[in-house]
Amino acid sequence: MNPVVMVAYNNLELTKKAVESVFSQDIPVNLYFVDNGSSDGTWEWILTQDIFYTRRYGRNESPVKIANFMAQLIFKENDYMLGVPNDVVLPKNCYRELLRYPRAFVCASDVGQNMDAVNQSESVESQAVNECTPFAVMLIRKWGYDALVAKDGYFFDRNFVHYASDCDMALRMAACGIRGIQTNVPFWHFGSATWRLASEEERKAMLEQADKDRSYFENKWKFRCDSLEYGQRPADINFKG
Repeated sequence: MNPVVMVAYNNLELTKKAVESVFSQDIPVNLYFVDNGSSDGTWEWILTQDIFYTRRYGRNESPVKIANFMAQLIFKENDYMLGVPNDVVLPKNCYRELLRYPRAFVCASDVGQNMDAVNQSESVESQAVNECTPFAVMLIRKWGYDALVAKDGYFFDRNFVHYASDCDMALRMAACGIRGIQTNVPFWHFGSATWRLASEEERKAMLEQADKDRSYFENKWKFRCDSLEYGQRPADINFKG
């Protein structure tokens, strides 16, 4: 079976669509589902589904912490996994097409809420469009995971709660000589549903945490994640991190 990991915090109706699209893949999948402290019935609904692995946190935890735990768990017995947020819809051939590329990190492309692009892609063989940084829908192979852990002692930097952790990983990938691939396989994406649909109080806390995470990134790398330097470093073959 082909493992898929999904972490959800509320937004049950979006989660249902995301789970349905995972189970609609044209290759067999095992879904590893983590409920990260939801309060809207997500956990109760998941218990009614045929899920390979479920885990629940009583309160909302750092997505970085959860990603590190799940990667370690899945890679004990698998050579790759597909990470999928709970606010996307995948085309049926998504997993199969991403597996065609023998790179450590292989991503699909966000087409926003353009469902026509998703539906039309199911009969088209994919193409790679660029070398990429980590993205929302991403296939990760164990050898890439092992390389980052061997170099730094961790997969995602545990000093991030969530935001900018993907930018940090992109630089660490480049320092290891790992080049990811972004394909033209599309996925429908509500986009940042966790904070966009949260209460005003939660949204404020999330945005404040995002500023803290970006500040940590800047202190670590000596440039901002929205700077020209960030775009230049991964393309520099002499970059050592």
